[in-house]
Amino acid sequence: MELREGDLVVTLPRVEKIRAIIDKIGQGQIGVVVSMSSRFDKKTVYGVLLEGIVYYLFEDEIEKLEEE
Repeated sequence: MELREGDLVVTLPRVEKIRAIIDKIGQGQIGVVVSMSSRFDKKTVYGVLLEGIVYYLFEDEIEKLEEE
């Protein structure tokens, strides 16, 4: 998946199992990629703005909302 800053993304069901943010965000929320962080455990980490708060999520926890 190729994501860039400004892309709209939607959260996947996997985010509901993250203990640090449980009950804060859920599946199907729409956000904007605001930063691309380094790679961790061979996965890219993205800063995603959801409801005014930036959450750092792995690439397998979000999906691009629209294809060009």
